[in-house]
Amino acid sequence: MYDSNFEKMLKFVLQREGGYVNDPNDLGGETNKGITHTTYNSYRRSKGLPIQSVKYITGSEVRDIYYNNYYKASGADKISNPTLAAYVFDTAVNMGVSRAKIFLSQCDGNPDKFEKLRRAKYDEFVKAKPSQKKYLQGWNNRVTQLKSFANTNFPKSNSEIESKIPVLKAGIEKNVYIGDTYSGTSNMSDAIRRQYWTQQRENNEKLNRIFKLNTKTINSENGHWVTMNGAHVFIED
Repeated sequence: MYDSNFEKMLKFVLQREGGYVNDPNDLGGETNKGITHTTYNSYRRSKGLPIQSVKYITGSEVRDIYYNNYYKASGADKISNPTLAAYVFDTAVNMGVSRAKIFLSQCDGNPDKFEKLRRAKYDEFVKAKPSQKKYLQGWNNRVTQLKSFANTNFPKSNSEIESKIPVLKAGIEKNVYIGDTYSGTSNMSDAIRRQYWTQQRENNEKLNRIFKLNTKTINSENGHWVTMNGAHVFIED
């Protein structure tokens, strides 16, 4: 019934939600495995079951609530990028389905932007209600852990990674093209020129690591030869 990605995400969520808690300073109130008493009461009513403390929630009820009330309700089940789906799902659990949907509509499908929106909202919470400050580090730690979880369980495709690496297109006579942006290195200050070549070396290292290319930069007296899989391009300094 449940897809494998959901099962992975649910495991992450449950490991961080913990067990039964009834902290008077927690705005969620009585909670067990991340599910509030209000959510549990609504679920029990929808099933024609008598209301009881969320302390007694069963494993099957937990899975059913998370899948329908958060994973599907937030739209995470319709997102093709599993990393973004994990961000949306976990945010729906931690901050509410409506807020997760708002972040999704604002992030343009970019998980990194979604992450920033979530962290910024935590800061807003603390500013509006200082008593919540004690939770801020834990909230941010969870986002960091979520990012690590996604990177481990849903590795990015080569095309996704490649799109984030500036493409070097080189001409001669002290001119270079970086992606779609043209600039002449002869007009660069020394500081900018050094920064540029540092970035190119970092790009080569990323390309080697990700795509296992035979990529290297050879210094010469008047410039640099860049060799990528046997294609040689000389760029003057």
